[in-house]
Amino acid sequence: MQLRCYRCGNSFALSQPEIVAALEDVKSAGRSHYDARCPRCRTTNKVPLAQLERAAGRPPKTEA
Repeated sequence: MQLRCYRCGNSFALSQPEIVAALEDVKSAGRSHYDARCPRCRTTNKVPLAQLERAAGRPPKTEA
């Protein structure tokens, strides 16, 4: 899952295991978003629950 920091514009990714862990964390806490930190500027970027659910439903990419 590709994300772009709203503050510095840096593009970063969440891996499939990170997405699954984030989804479990958000659902157990009853929140509506996940706080993903930008690796460059450390700004918190809100990722909506619906976006996490869509990304978790995708099968992992396979290298050809």
